[in-house]
Amino acid sequence: MRVLALAGALAAVGAFAIDLREGQGGNFTLDEARAFEEYPLAYAGEEVDGLPLTAILRREDTARYVSFVYGDCAAQSDGGCAPPAEVQVWPAGARNLGSYDLSGPGAPVPEPTRIRGVPAAFVGETQLELYAPGATVVVFAHTRERAVAIANELRCVRAGARPRDGPLTC
Repeated sequence: MRVLALAGALAAVGAFAIDLREGQGGNFTLDEARAFEEYPLAYAGEEVDGLPLTAILRREDTARYVSFVYGDCAAQSDGGCAPPAEVQVWPAGARNLGSYDLSGPGAPVPEPTRIRGVPAAFVGETQLELYAPGATVVVFAHTRERAVAIANELRCVRAGARPRDGPLTC
């Protein structure tokens, strides 16, 4: 499956649109995330860059990932709003550099780099993808600097250890 349409939609509104004013917390708990075994999960802890973890969402429909939402936002319409930061974790085969169709006009061109000891890429200005063993971790933030800062705080959900000092492997 190509994720170009998905990437374009995400870039347009941030990671996803949700109204967190009512403290919605998502459809997945931290305990459920810790017990999750389908693919390795990483998150930035219960707070990152001054932003609290406000929701955990698990998608199993047209997309398949677990999302950790940081901060809140107030929707200006029924379309929701993009939170200040989000960490999505996808199974490795579902999202990778080969997922992007670069042939369309305005298609995002991934900018390869290496972060936390794993191959990574910026897709657009503020989306950072880390291609870790077993999973792709996508960091959405309002600035590239915040995305890198959040990537440097990623840790394994199950172990809870701070892997900042080493490569991102869960």
